[in-house]
Amino acid sequence: MTYKYKNFEGTNNKTIEIVSSESALKLLKRSGNENIIVCLPLLLHIGKLDSLTPFNRQELSKYYAVNHSFNFNDDFNKLKEIVNNCIKIRVWSSHLDSDDYCLLLLICYLFHDKKISVIFSDESDLYAPTITALSEKEICDLKKREHILTKLSKDDYCNQWKKIVKENKELRYMVNGVVISCDMDYFKREIIDRLEKSGKTYLFRLITNLMTNPPIPNISFPDIFYKYLIERLEKEGIIKSFIIDGKKYVELNQ
Repeated sequence: MTYKYKNFEGTNNKTIEIVSSESALKLLKRSGNENIIVCLPLLLHIGKLDSLTPFNRQELSKYYAVNHSFNFNDDFNKLKEIVNNCIKIRVWSSHLDSDDYCLLLLICYLFHDKKISVIFSDESDLYAPTITALSEKEICDLKKREHILTKLSKDDYCNQWKKIVKENKELRYMVNGVVISCDMDYFKREIIDRLEKSGKTYLFRLITNLMTNPPIPNISFPDIFYKYLIERLEKEGIIKSFIIDGKKYVELNQ
């Protein structure tokens, strides 16, 4: 059977491949993978978590100004249906990307009694932060480094997930293979500090500076994350903005 749902593709239902993005799904498909591939774009690195099964991610609408729902409950129900008939669930994850890693933890929590394996992108020769940094050939080579999880490993991943949800911070990132949960105040303080030093700054020059010289060394976030923080500081009256020659500039509201 071929699944025509937006986030489901493939024909072989014996192994279910789990990825965190549409681009990862397409990459696996291009590599010749005929298993059912399920994309769960839950963006677990950002936003409060309302439960241990956070498939209604309307929280994300605060950060991503796109015109679609972040409710993935239907996807979860479809996933449960196909998992009932599969032999193995395989998760494509990373020790370097908190979204990918948290998805692994969630799958272990949801399907603890199933056979689960994991492939980590950072175990590739390129030490890739996510599988989307790899080619189709490199994906095929990486499959040889698959780990079948023991019950003990699944128990540990489940406990990690419970801890993260209990902490329920607004942001999560990876340090030495461990998920660190934090509030956004640190990043807001960093933006203020940089504006104190630079003065009036073109918005996207500030965002580029934050991305290339991140507040937490070696921890990268997309431009939309920093844009959200800057806009939030503007709404709070801490910074102000104005347009010069059609470009948006920001500075501290002193």
